[in-house]
Amino acid sequence: MSSSLTAFVAGWSLLFAAPASATPPPPSTAVPRFEPTPCPDTVDPSERIDCGVLVVPENRARKDSRDIRLPVMRLRSRAEHPAPDPVLFMPGGPGVSALERLRSGRKNPLLDERDMVVIEPRGGRMARPALECPDINALKGEVAAGRLRGQKAREAMTEAARRCRATLTAAGVDLDGYTTSATADDLDALREALGYRTMNLQGLSYSTRLMLTVLRRHPAGVRSLILDSVLPPEVTFDEVAAMNVWRSLNLVFDGCAIDRECGAAHPDLRKRFSQLVAAADRKPLPLVRKESVTKGRPVEVRGAQVVDALYSAMHDPQRIPLIPRVISRAAAGDYSELTPLVEDSQGPSTMTWGLRLSVWCSEEIPFEDPARITAQRSPAMGLGGTDEGTASVETCRAWNVAPVPAEENTAVKSTVPVLVFAGEFDPDTPPEWGRQLLESMPEARYVEFRGHSHAASFNLCGLQITQAFLRDPKGPLPLDCAMKLRGADFGKSAATP
Repeated sequence: MSSSLTAFVAGWSLLFAAPASATPPPPSTAVPRFEPTPCPDTVDPSERIDCGVLVVPENRARKDSRDIRLPVMRLRSRAEHPAPDPVLFMPGGPGVSALERLRSGRKNPLLDERDMVVIEPRGGRMARPALECPDINALKGEVAAGRLRGQKAREAMTEAARRCRATLTAAGVDLDGYTTSATADDLDALREALGYRTMNLQGLSYSTRLMLTVLRRHPAGVRSLILDSVLPPEVTFDEVAAMNVWRSLNLVFDGCAIDRECGAAHPDLRKRFSQLVAAADRKPLPLVRKESVTKGRPVEVRGAQVVDALYSAMHDPQRIPLIPRVISRAAAGDYSELTPLVEDSQGPSTMTWGLRLSVWCSEEIPFEDPARITAQRSPAMGLGGTDEGTASVETCRAWNVAPVPAEENTAVKSTVPVLVFAGEFDPDTPPEWGRQLLESMPEARYVEFRGHSHAASFNLCGLQITQAFLRDPKGPLPLDCAMKLRGADFGKSAATP
């Protein structure tokens, strides 16, 4: 039990032992503060899970800032004597809820040794306020279905952002308060409020940048970092978004070519891919889709939809070896394996876009080259004009938040132990971005999983390595399981489905 919770329980015990005439002290109004609350009904009541909210200023730079409320869940360790330093985990994004689907820690082996803490990021779906932009979510569904594309899509997105900004600011939201550095300060405030001297920070994708920012701003409170699919502060994501997709596609093309069976079954795969995308751009592919997916509305499968479907498949280690066959058969007019991939890519966005734009438009777009961003979504890239960037310059201009200091876009330097995971086929955050941490962090160690993709460590092998690292961040790691990974078996694409 942490010192803060012990104090809380002890305080209530003294209150009940006091004379009936005693007047309890008024609740604290200081910020930041942690307020225990009942857990939602969706949380398993049989588990030792503490819930509450962290109350913090919306904008720490303004003395008159209002308070905001960030839900917290602390999953208690099953150990009789837990390690004193918990794991604080945050998912990707920005704009992904950390708590929306968290129900139980029963299958989490990390709880065998230490607590785990999860907090909803400021502006997230479960936070108050939540920076939701439903019109943008719906527009993203229109783009996914091919009903809206190109310049018209970007203009609609910009207008939706302008409307959402007006709605949020009219409700009193200070959009300049929703940055990575502000969330980093929240995490350290939570550490202090819960009574932990240090924490182990575990981040996935965008949250690797968040955890690096915590380390930059609050190094004394960090015992170690576990980073999977790294997005370093210094990279310019939107300038290379399409090139990252091409990097992964080329791994597939080359992997098939050097596999005797795959190469024989699907020769000239790169050429077939380009022909498939070009054909879809000339005339939408005649895919037969489920009514439950289309909801009776047309879905135009053009080049961008083909690329988006394959992009999604490259996140799944089970699907990666089959991509050559999907491409080859679709190029020949057989869409039976492409169709379910397209269907999986349909539907509105699930991101909290107000948070996503506040972060991206203050931290990325001001430091990126607009011409390079535009080039990434050009049809000349050979990806059907698909836009894998997060936001356009025009949309960020409409969102109108202040840029962060330039330091926020520089590499973090530290001697704190860091465990870095990367997936070979990751189309979002290439392994090179994880490896480059080794240059500025001498105590960092890098593990790449062959045949895997984004979120590479969320498997038994990654768990074993993570547990060993948490026990001793500078000790030896059980890397045999990672070293023995065979990688993607593209010979599977030669088999008949």
